[in-house]
Amino acid sequence: MSIAIQRKYLFQAIIGAGLSLLLLRTGVFAFFFLVPIGFVFYRYNYRCAWTAFLFAVLGNFILAVGARASRGVSLTDTLWDIIYYGLMAFIFTMIVAPPPALSLRFKGAVRFFCGSCLGALLLSYLFLQVSSSPVFLEYINYLLSVVFQVNPPSGSDVVQNAMFGGLSTEVILETIQTVMLRGGSLVSCILLFAVCRQTSFFLARLSARRAAGASPETSTLVSFRVSPTVIWVFSASLLLVVLTRITGLEIPEIILWNILTLCVILYFVQGLGILQFFFTRFVLSPLPRVLLFVLLVVVLFSPFLNLLLLGGLFLLGVAENWAPLRAPKKSGPPSTPEAGDNEN
Repeated sequence: MSIAIQRKYLFQAIIGAGLSLLLLRTGVFAFFFLVPIGFVFYRYNYRCAWTAFLFAVLGNFILAVGARASRGVSLTDTLWDIIYYGLMAFIFTMIVAPPPALSLRFKGAVRFFCGSCLGALLLSYLFLQVSSSPVFLEYINYLLSVVFQVNPPSGSDVVQNAMFGGLSTEVILETIQTVMLRGGSLVSCILLFAVCRQTSFFLARLSARRAAGASPETSTLVSFRVSPTVIWVFSASLLLVVLTRITGLEIPEIILWNILTLCVILYFVQGLGILQFFFTRFVLSPLPRVLLFVLLVVVLFSPFLNLLLLGGLFLLGVAENWAPLRAPKKSGPPSTPEAGDNEN
C-alpha cells in the first residue's frame, strides 16, 4: 500500500513539474510558473513538492540545452535560463514547503521575506546583464517606435510634445534601472511569490481533497504582526535615503531604498491583516463579505482610488504601533476588585 501511495505522489510530482515548465514557456501565463509546485505541496506533502522541484529543474535543464542545440541559443542565455528557474523554484519551494526542522525554526513570514530579498538580488543582477545586451536595446527602440505611432506628435498639444520629446532609449533604460534597483525587483519578487502561493493554496482548497500540511498563516493575515523595532528602521532608512541622495552615495542609497521598500510592504501587509480582522469579526454573513471583497477589487483597479487604498492600508499598519487595533474582545462578567485592592 505504501509503495502505491509513493508511486501516486511520484506521478503527481511529475505532472506538477511538467505544468510548471509549460507555464514558464507560455507568454501569457508565465507569471504563474511556480503555482504547480505549491499546489503539489498543499495537496499532498513537502516530499512530493521537493520531488516536483527536482523533476522541474532537471526538465528545464534538458529543455535549455535542447534549445541551444536545436535553435542556436547562446551559451549565456542558456546558463541564465537554468540558473534563474532553478534558484527561483528553489526559493519558492523553501518558502511554501520547507523541511519540518526549518519550518519550526523560521516562521512562514520570515521565510517569505528572506526568500523575496534573495530573489530580488538575482532578478536585479539578471536585469543588469540583460539590459546591456543589444537585443534588449532593440526591443526598447521597438516599443518606443510603437508609442510614437500610437501617439504621434501634435503641434497643438504642448504638454504631450514635451513629454514624448524627452523620451529616448537611454532615458527609458536609465529609468527602468533606477526603479528596479531601488525596490522594483523586491516588489516584483514579493508579488510573484505571494500570487503563486495564494493561487496554489486556493486551487488546492478547491480540489477534492484538503491540502496536506496547509498552515493557517498561509490562508489568513489576521495573525501577522510587525515587530515594533521596524518603525525605527523605517524612520532611519527614510532619513538616510535623503542624506545619501544629497551626498551622491549611490550604492548606500540603493540598499537603503530596498530596506525602506521592505518596511513599507511589511506595514502594508499588517494593514491588510487589520482589515481582514475587522471583516472576520464584524461581517459574519458570507454575502456582505463577498460584496466588500468585490468593492475592494474595484477600488484597487480604479485610478487614484487605488493609491488612497494602498496608502490607507500602509498608515493603518503603522498606526498599530501605538494603538492596539486587533485587541482581543473581552468576554465574561467584569471582575470585582478584591478587598485588599482598595487598601492604600
